Amino acid sequence: MKETAIEMNKILKEKSDIFYFMLSDFGKNIYMPKGIIVQSAEAKEKATKYNATIGIAESKKMPIFLNSLNKYFNILKPDQIFPYAPASGVQELRKKWKNKILLENSLIKSQDMISMPVVTNGLTHGIMLFADLFLGENDEIIIPDKLWENYNLMFEERYKARVVNYPLFNKKSTGFNVDGLDQAIANSKKDKIVLLFNFPNNPTGYSPTLKEVDEITAVIKKRADDGKKILVACDDAYYGLFYEDDLIDGSIFSRMTGLHKNVAALKIDGFSKEDYAWGLRIGFITFSDFYKNADAYAVLEKKTTACIRTSISNCSLLSQSIFLDIMGGGEVYVKEKIEKFEILKKRANKVKEIVYKDKYKDLWEVYPFNSGYFMCIKPKGTTAEKVRASALEKYGVGTIALGEDLRIAFSSVEYEELDDLFEIIAGVIRELK
Repeated sequence: MKETAIEMNKILKEKSDIFYFMLSDFGKNIYMPKGIIVQSAEAKEKATKYNATIGIAESKKMPIFLNSLNKYFNILKPDQIFPYAPASGVQELRKKWKNKILLENSLIKSQDMISMPVVTNGLTHGIMLFADLFLGENDEIIIPDKLWENYNLMFEERYKARVVNYPLFNKKSTGFNVDGLDQAIANSKKDKIVLLFNFPNNPTGYSPTLKEVDEITAVIKKRADDGKKILVACDDAYYGLFYEDDLIDGSIFSRMTGLHKNVAALKIDGFSKEDYAWGLRIGFITFSDFYKNADAYAVLEKKTTACIRTSISNCSLLSQSIFLDIMGGGEVYVKEKIEKFEILKKRANKVKEIVYKDKYKDLWEVYPFNSGYFMCIKPKGTTAEKVRASALEKYGVGTIALGEDLRIAFSSVEYEELDDLFEIIAGVIRELK
């Protein structure tokens, strides 16, 4: 292990033993060298005469650029578009995102309760960075059974960890399975417990109620009291798209901040779904624990930055510049987000009107949904894959089969077309039964 990594680990162990305990072997070994990136940052601040450090081309104190490219941009300046971004992200954007987290999560009372967010290349990259730091061969990660299929591919194949599932819904399929979560933690023989929550859930579109969040928090605290060391990863990809009044207030991440000395947490979020900017690929990863120590958070930020440096080098400056500008857009920006939210909420409510109709009771079971982009049904008398294939081949209707469930993205279907969509799916099930 390199001396710099040893120094970083020593600080983390002293200031946040829970985060140190959770590190994977790679997480312990990774470090940010005092090389090109650090020296270039120093030069940017102090090299007032000549800066011959970082590998970009400049002329007259501005990046050299092609007009063939620059013609596509009429608001941003060349130095907001073409240079490399810092490996950890544009500092001002990181500050704005931290303030956003604080504003939207009232349980996070002060700046020192969370780290400075590190910019990621979208949320999938953020999840990968979490796994880099905290998952390794033979580790377990506990996730509800209704899950994004990329979790299995990533955690099991890339990181050689073991995914342990428990049923997302209780036995009556009326809400979150708090007892299942509790049992999954209790059943683990590992000293290191890693939990992942994805609310609103992909694929079901379910978010826990305030009561359920209280119960989830109580379970985690109880198990921490018992001596379990727990890392809670919050995949908040669809954060904010909550369509009912009694749902979680903010992110479940906020419930984990300062909860217990044996509980650490991280939040993965970003612009992709929240700002309807899927292809611009800017997300964030933020850390929190019981101790609220700035030195510990700095180590985690540096280790995360090193993971970025060793994989993609840095994230798009162009995308970061766009979002930094738009976050200062004031009322117009907020108004536009509300308008788009209302479109999705209206569709979700329409789907609820449709799928629970008596005429469909013998065709499918509906899983609870109240948020996000999706909802799921379980076809009766046939399989989800047969329904998917037949609807696509005969009627040109695309859905996703996930085991015994059929995922339907109401986010991508016009309000006026939802009745027809479900009538086609119903017809297919009747044909196949």
